[in-house]
Amino acid sequence: MQSSVIEVALKNFRCRCTRLDNREHFEWGQNSLAIADDEGFYIGFYHSLERRGDYLNFAKIYATLKSLCGESGKGYDDWKGSFSFPFLVEVIKGGKEFRYLLNIFNYRDSLYFNFRKPLPPNDQRFDRQVIHQPLAEEFSREEINSFIISFYAYLVSTFKAMAPGYNEFFFKRVDSNGILFGYEDEKFFEEHYKAPEEYKKTVERLEKKSMSRKMNE
Repeated sequence: MQSSVIEVALKNFRCRCTRLDNREHFEWGQNSLAIADDEGFYIGFYHSLERRGDYLNFAKIYATLKSLCGESGKGYDDWKGSFSFPFLVEVIKGGKEFRYLLNIFNYRDSLYFNFRKPLPPNDQRFDRQVIHQPLAEEFSREEINSFIISFYAYLVSTFKAMAPGYNEFFFKRVDSNGILFGYEDEKFFEEHYKAPEEYKKTVERLEKKSMSRKMNE
């Protein structure tokens, strides 16, 4: 089921998303422009997914992305997050191609689709020390948001096809927010703990279970 390329077709453009490994992600990101996230869009979009019953928790998102394109990369804060799936996105529209970096990662209690614009090393058009709004002529804010909606819909349909046969125990943690998520007892779970003692106790239980399963493999 794994593939290194995911195609997303929209009304006036299409995107070819190629999975990057850790080295490629680092090298592409060395000379790149940070594109601002649209926090208001995320809030409205995730609320609409919850109303429709299509919202995927961290466990479902992680398992789906892993099934599509392999294990998580390392491009995340391991105190505030637990997975990162980087892609090179080729935006194809009007007979032209524009390259972008996409990193799908969790941060605290939120999921982000973060874009960066790769630049030639000698490109002096932009201040790389600041976060920029999207370049409208290449990949506008509206187009980015449309892409996220379509990509997420693809993840939902993939998860629904995958879930009935899924049976792989795992767990991951977001220590900054006391969040544990994974798959256990035939269920994808995501739990938020307010009591540090309870969080620590559950982590220890899951770590023991994970170690035991690895020893018996």
